[in-house]
Amino acid sequence: MAKYKPEGKKQVPGSLPPNAYDRSTKPARCTFTKTPNYVLVTKTMTLPCGFYFGSSASFADLGAAGKSATGHYDTDWGLLTVGTRLDIHPTAWTGSADDDGNIRFVYKSGLSTGGR
Repeated sequence: MAKYKPEGKKQVPGSLPPNAYDRSTKPARCTFTKTPNYVLVTKTMTLPCGFYFGSSASFADLGAAGKSATGHYDTDWGLLTVGTRLDIHPTAWTGSADDDGNIRFVYKSGLSTGGR
């Protein structure tokens, strides 16, 4: 919520904190992250990708080799095209090195104002 600041004899809303706005990240492949509100594809993928839906403890138990092994990821997504929005909540993703940066995890602010 906005903090109110004095202006003469009345109060006016101050600026919102940075976490009050929607944001998106480009998570690195095979790296555990916070679960997003949805996933957005920003460029058509060169190969099918996979998403990991487990906890941080189970991801840590995979070890270095297991984190990049596609057998631990749900890979039934096919070849994703630009603009695809997936209303899923993965904690990691894997795919071709050529596709780095093509997957964005979007986090909603929870405020009705949305993006900037």
